[in-house]
Amino acid sequence: MYMSRERRQYILRLLEQRGSIRTSALARELGVTDETIRTDLVDMQALGLLQRVHGGARYSMPAAPATADSPRLDVQLAQLVAAHIQPGARIYADAGPMARVLATQLADKPCTFITASPRLVTALAPAAIQHRVISTGGELDKQAGIFTHANPEQVMRELQPDFALLCPAALAPEHAAYRHAAQAIWAQAAAACAPRTLVPVASALLTNTAPHRAQLHSYTLFTEDNVPAEFEGIPTETVPYITEASFNEPEY
Repeated sequence: MYMSRERRQYILRLLEQRGSIRTSALARELGVTDETIRTDLVDMQALGLLQRVHGGARYSMPAAPATADSPRLDVQLAQLVAAHIQPGARIYADAGPMARVLATQLADKPCTFITASPRLVTALAPAAIQHRVISTGGELDKQAGIFTHANPEQVMRELQPDFALLCPAALAPEHAAYRHAAQAIWAQAAAACAPRTLVPVASALLTNTAPHRAQLHSYTLFTEDNVPAEFEGIPTETVPYITEASFNEPEY
């Protein structure tokens, strides 16, 4: 049985990975009543941690800047990543919420975000967001939700990213894995062309699996401090391990 604090941390982790959750499913998973979960969601929405919707909750972008002791894993990892990035950097960013969170943490260090994700382009489009945004262009893969291109590595060489920010569905010491082939193809091209690859992921994803791989030659890992032994030797920065929540792949 989860205590209230642990239960709400668990809910946060699920939202950071799944994007949305249903009250009834969460109540069954945690062994509590629907009313208990609804109370959690009301309180968490009041703190700006999520957005309540009919039948459940949806991931909510954090406010910027966030406090250093934020309970949100995405914010904590983005803060670690942001410390490595200087103003004006060019960052290739995967589809997914982490790039948007990182953008909030870089509010005082305007950068250029390069992405194949229409969703990320839209998220960073408001004039109040100081970052430049460059789309890779190409044909939209509607299933993957990103653009495809005949030669992604050529695109990356032309755009010259300083960093590849990868947010895979699973990570092994030598590769990142994704739900869709197009995601893996862009990730591998970016990692091959960028001088540095940064991979912020929940520690549960270090033991997860996904079908499409992007080979990684070197990268810095940002995760929780219960890193599996096989990642020994990978440059790693950690935040405290908070919960044993089992994550699904992001729905972004």
